[in-house]
Amino acid sequence: MKTVYKCGTTDSIIDGVAAELRDCTFIVYCADDKRFTEISSGLRTRMPNVSMIGTTGFMLNESSSFAEGISAIGFLESEVEVRVGVLYQIDTCPIKYLSELSSAVDSISRKYKNNICFEFATGYEEKVVSTMKICMEKTGMRLIGGTPGNTMDGSPKKVACNGEVLTDAAAYAIIGSKIGKIEIFKENLFHKIENTHSVTKVSADERTVYEIDGRKAMDVYEEELGYTKSTVNEGVFKNPLSRIVGDDYYITAIFSFNPDRSISTYKNCQKNDLICFTEIEEDYKNFMRDNMQQLTSSREVAGIMSINCILRYLFFENNNYTGEYAQMMNSMAQGCHWGVVSDGEQYVEQHINQSMVCVVFTRNN
Repeated sequence: MKTVYKCGTTDSIIDGVAAELRDCTFIVYCADDKRFTEISSGLRTRMPNVSMIGTTGFMLNESSSFAEGISAIGFLESEVEVRVGVLYQIDTCPIKYLSELSSAVDSISRKYKNNICFEFATGYEEKVVSTMKICMEKTGMRLIGGTPGNTMDGSPKKVACNGEVLTDAAAYAIIGSKIGKIEIFKENLFHKIENTHSVTKVSADERTVYEIDGRKAMDVYEEELGYTKSTVNEGVFKNPLSRIVGDDYYITAIFSFNPDRSISTYKNCQKNDLICFTEIEEDYKNFMRDNMQQLTSSREVAGIMSINCILRYLFFENNNYTGEYAQMMNSMAQGCHWGVVSDGEQYVEQHINQSMVCVVFTRNN
């Protein structure tokens, strides 16, 4: 596995990736939204026999972040076997396109115990996850992915599969490892507050919570966390909502606090969902380092692919931590870290926010 980070002209980016990953048979990349179509088609022209999927967003390199250019990770034929594909019409009827996905899942899962579905979806993430689950659950295959980020104003979100750029789709890769295990991990910087609540009234699109426990949503939120009308916006970064599922909990990021005392979110909240509020980890730097050390220290790491939420990234930026974080992740990945910033994350059966999800490829352990 090898990572490549390139800035500059479109032609130089395409030439650089094609030269450095010329021996690879599978590539995952992130490029700036402005040139995403040109870069995607150019890579396909230069590397017509390479399977590839792509997304947009801010990118991490060895020591910092950047917004224009490309970040790519390439895999050799000796490392993975891959089948890529697309779910189209994800806003209306993605289930129509399940046969190709089902075939890919069956093929890879029969041959490789260590496997995964890695995807990028342009939206409707809950629908994408639940649709893909139909194919995944019978084999136990795990899903992980993200939503395109850093999109230009007025531009639709884009993904790409083998050079084809799409705006209402999920591009996926079904990956089987030939060299070792594939570990997946979900991290958020928040711990849940013990009090639990029930969502009792939501909007038709399920992304605005009007009532919690039969009361105005902001009344409950401010009362429990000690905020006032003038300070409540601090809660966006410090105290997101969280959906409780069994023994686990999944962050639901806050989009806005509204004049009618409702709370709009980046993830669906359904009526009768069990939720709690959360608090940010005070020593978040050591918390993250400890998590990654536990995940990687006893393994021979071949490479890591990580997806950080935009709100998490902005928190890093506001605290001058992005560079240190990029260096830490690159070190944990033994110099092979592909990291991007998304507008949402998918993990197994859930669409989540304000978190990091990652895939760790290991060798023979």
